[in-house]
Amino acid sequence: MSTKFFVLLISGVACLHAQSEGALRQAFEGKTVRVKMDLPATNEGVDIQYRGEPPLDFRSYSQRIKRFGVSLRNGDSVMVTTVRVKGKNIEFQLGGGGYGTFGDPSGNVSLGTVSKSRREQDLERDIRNETNMTRRNQLSRELSRIAADRERENSDRRAREVELTALRQREIEEKRLQAGSRFNLRFPDNYLKETVPTPEEIRTMLREYVDFDGMGGNGEPAMPRSNQVRKGMQTDEVYGILGEPSDTTRGSLGEFEQVTATWVQSGGATKVVFINGVAVKISVQTR
Repeated sequence: MSTKFFVLLISGVACLHAQSEGALRQAFEGKTVRVKMDLPATNEGVDIQYRGEPPLDFRSYSQRIKRFGVSLRNGDSVMVTTVRVKGKNIEFQLGGGGYGTFGDPSGNVSLGTVSKSRREQDLERDIRNETNMTRRNQLSRELSRIAADRERENSDRRAREVELTALRQREIEEKRLQAGSRFNLRFPDNYLKETVPTPEEIRTMLREYVDFDGMGGNGEPAMPRSNQVRKGMQTDEVYGILGEPSDTTRGSLGEFEQVTATWVQSGGATKVVFINGVAVKISVQTR
């Protein structure tokens, strides 16, 4: 095989790969689907093995639910935010893809420690060199006071670190619940280098876990009003679609205002969580 032919072959494969990923993104991104299972509040998501028996790894799934909690519940409507072909994996991200992506804080707070001052170091040196016992005792008492002050400051900092870390962790737990989740569609080695599944094949892999009905377009049924509501909408946009809510509760999430609005209809209920006037979570429960 000539070098030129090899380069053309590789370029063709890369172009086909990009086109196939583009077709998936066009088919799904920005569309609203309904999940048919609880999804963990982490970017680790749920692993689905291509042609696996069973395809879902229930052990890792239950561990992630237990460790991170649930961000999307069975029956929730959520937007497909990203579809990405990556190595042996296709990421099918919902509502942001789950907490833990690049830029999300870890939660640990460190205030650092107070080091020995120049005076404390000088006193330690002078005490070693001082031969007069009275003078040496004076220097030692001063050193003890300075060292005790430093230790108290460090003790206060450690206590404050614990408080701030606990506060940060609570904020992160709240953010986890609002950050969506994802499905990781895992394929054999080199499979995705040769071919990328079509949108219909993706639907088939996920149909047991995701309800694609009502996505709209392509001859599919039109979305009910609740499915027209999407994350990122302003409060007035959501109210314009659903009308005035049946119930509203207000609270706070750190420094942000949180409003939870519920619409009760004959077929079920729609609940939308707003943070500072922006929809961040949508739950639809049917009867």
